[in-house]
Amino acid sequence: MGISKINTLSYIKDKGLYSELTFQKYKYLFNYFQTDVNFISHGNISNWIDILSCLPSIETSHVNFSNGAIRIGHPSEIGLHGKKILEEKLLELSPWRKGPFILFGTEIDSEWRSYKKWNRIKPFLPLDKGIRICDIGCSNGYYLYKLLETEPEIAIGVEKTPLYIMQFLATKIYAKKIQEILVIPSSVENFQQEKIDFDLVLSMGVLYHSKAPEAHIETIKKILKKNGSLILETKITNNTKNIYVKKGQSFAGMKNISIIFNEKNVIHLLKSCGFKNIECVNKSITDYEEQRSTKWMKGKSLKDFIYPNGTTIEGHSDFYRAIFIARKK
Repeated sequence: MGISKINTLSYIKDKGLYSELTFQKYKYLFNYFQTDVNFISHGNISNWIDILSCLPSIETSHVNFSNGAIRIGHPSEIGLHGKKILEEKLLELSPWRKGPFILFGTEIDSEWRSYKKWNRIKPFLPLDKGIRICDIGCSNGYYLYKLLETEPEIAIGVEKTPLYIMQFLATKIYAKKIQEILVIPSSVENFQQEKIDFDLVLSMGVLYHSKAPEAHIETIKKILKKNGSLILETKITNNTKNIYVKKGQSFAGMKNISIIFNEKNVIHLLKSCGFKNIECVNKSITDYEEQRSTKWMKGKSLKDFIYPNGTTIEGHSDFYRAIFIARKK
């Protein structure tokens, strides 16, 4: 455990991923790399650090987050051998769920074409610059890069899965000039927000995984400042009643699902937890183009669990992905 604690934070500092000013200003955030038990006790941390250490050492100032793919570095900045090593090592950090990323011309063709969801939420982002943003369950930080378009003071990703944090570090190695984004190892429930409150919280694809949905919304309210904004993206059913998934059973192949709410009950949940100005602003159906298996995520994906008519392999009726916006009272 001790080795993991030292190696990860030391790696971040030794590689110069952040400036000394950033380390000092947000020291309490970087401390999660030393205190989060789930992270520091993970058996693969040292192996992942070794993979990161083998990535080609290239300095670049090119980062473009304005298009669908997050582009870092120019192809001209890396030779053929370096490109081969880069791809090999990044593949060792698979599966890549969110993306795509393009590093020095090498495309990480992730399972999700995440820009499709981004294009659905972008119209509802606050227009204010210099705000503090939290992305709950941020995966490898794809949306944090996209949030740079809003010019935030800081955008913090809270992520429980250690591998996704390592994926973020793999891209951040080549995006040293960006100081406004950080992924920390923590669940939102364990995040200590005493030193920071947020103007905007994103919870995307998290609610239906929560065993206690009300507690999840209450936690969001806790870290939001008064009149702060919430963007909640989740699966919903068209049924008049929620879908309850029993322990040990699955929904669309996923066994960590508790409840699929309908639209009315999501709004009721938000209202009962102290939110106002609640709207369902978008509904969409995920297709096989938006979520699919690739070289970078070789496991089963959407088409293995959802029939073309939208019915799940377990026989549940078709469902939607919906975006809700709200403000804390």
